[in-house]
This record gives sequence, structure tokens and C-alpha cells, in this order.
Amino acid sequence: MDTSATFTDIVVAAMRKLFPEELADKSWDNTGLLLGEAPRSSSAPNDERSTVLLTNDLTAEVVDEALKERARVIICYHPVIFKGIKSLTTQDPMQLQLLRLAAERISVYCPHSAVDAAVGGMCDWLCDILTMGGVHRQQVVCKALRPISGPIPQGQEGAGYGREMVLPQETDLHTLLRRLSAGTTGSPYVMVAMPERMKRPGQPPPMISKIAVCPGSGASVFGDTDADLLVTGEMSHHEALRHTQLGRVVATVFHSNSERRYLRDVLRPTLEKRLQGTPASGARIVVSSADRDPYEIINVQPLA
Repeated sequence: MDTSATFTDIVVAAMRKLFPEELADKSWDNTGLLLGEAPRSSSAPNDERSTVLLTNDLTAEVVDEALKERARVIICYHPVIFKGIKSLTTQDPMQLQLLRLAAERISVYCPHSAVDAAVGGMCDWLCDILTMGGVHRQQVVCKALRPISGPIPQGQEGAGYGREMVLPQETDLHTLLRRLSAGTTGSPYVMVAMPERMKRPGQPPPMISKIAVCPGSGASVFGDTDADLLVTGEMSHHEALRHTQLGRVVATVFHSNSERRYLRDVLRPTLEKRLQGTPASGARIVVSSADRDPYEIINVQPLA
């Protein structure tokens, strides 16, 4: 280990081992270290901070939390910079938060689609939720809907965007929806689009044998899959209509709700383990409590 490596260097190296950046879809995504750690003044005391904050999105509330927790690195799943920046001002909400972080020497690393595609990443996690851990126990085989093109990093054989799996035995839709809710949001509500024939009174829940999943917004990844059930965070009106006309069921839980629990359930323990034996061993890894999806379901009946 390079003794001159900073805490940020060590955390970023660990993330790159877990989720190689070669797996990210660079045709549109912007992953990697997007805000580096600013140089320390020669007169400033040594920086003893060793907290990593995990978040799905970067908002003012998350930055407030990072400052309160004395974080030194933020791992933000969604990229904080997507397009070229011609200026950095306080007029833009995201630029304002980046300026606040830079002033406090807090770096931001964004892995996004590398986490989606990786073996053991977000797609496999969604499959595990729906199969009660069947993928992790190697009882169910998940196949990438869009395999990685080009060289595959060692240990990432089978990586790719989205997953498709055939269940060991048919399972009714209601059971799968309960599993999806319990594993992602804990909410009693899941948004579902289904063919009209499945909505007739007295109709039993459809039996599902094949499922396709993609965290976030998965329509472009699903393509022409023949899966019975499509699970994603969000899908446009017209895409949902298309799939229901083809006889498929679509289940959504809002974009980031299909991603966020992965940080707590998988990323935090995995990163803690990866940092063992490094100078960052024992780092405090915190999952943001301020991070949440911008959408929520509101019951309008009791509103004044």
C-alpha cells in the first residue's frame, strides 16, 4: 500500500475493486471520483476524519448530514455531475452542494451503473429479494439482460445490465409483490400495471415463472424480454402500456426506492469487509438517513 495514499484514495480503490469502473456504461453514465479531496493547507492540522457516508442522491439535506457526521468521503450512487460544467456557482442547486463539500475537503465518489452491472451488485440484490435469497444461495440463476461488451474484469463473469431469471417453481404475483415491498421500501403499496384480463373479478393472482429486473429506470434494458413480470423503479406510461399489451406485469416502487436499501443491506457490510487490512480499516461507514426519493404517496382524503 502506498503510504502517501489518502483516506479518499483507499476508499475509492476499495470501491473500484468491488465494482470495477469498466462495468459502467460510459456511453451515457458518468462514474468515478467526481469531486476530489481538496489539498490541505500546510498550516492546517492533520485530518483525522475517517467516516464514509453512503447515499443514493446528493441533496442539501444529505450535505448537512455529511457535515454533522464529519464525513470525509461521500459515496453517492447517482452521479453528481452528468454533463460538462462551464461554471461553478451557488445559483445551481447541485453546484452549490459541491462547493460546500469542496470547502470542507469532502470528496464524492459515484459508482452508478458499475454497481448495477457487477456480480453481487444491485441487479442481483433485486433478484435475491424476489427469490428470498435464492440467487445468493445459488438456487436460482440470474442472467444479464445486456451482458457487458468488451473485456470482463476477473471475478465479474456474468456481469451486465438488468437480470432475467426463471423461478424453480411458479410463484403467484401477490407473493412476489409482498417480497418486493418488504425488501425495498417496507411500504404496503406497490405500483402495478397488468393486462386487463388479469383484473377480472374473482380472477386468481397470475402465476409467475420468469422475472426480469432492473433498478432505477429499466425500460431500455428490458427490451423484448419475454418475462412474465418486470420489476424496476419507474417506467413511462407508454412503455408500461406496451408491456401490458404483450401480456406482462410491470411492478414499480419509484426510481430510487428500487436502489436505496442496497446501500444498507449490501454495500455497507461489503465495503467494511473490503477495507479490512488497509489503513482505512475500522472506518466508520454511515448510511444516510436524510436521503429519500422525491416522490411519496399522499392520502388526500384527510387533507383540509
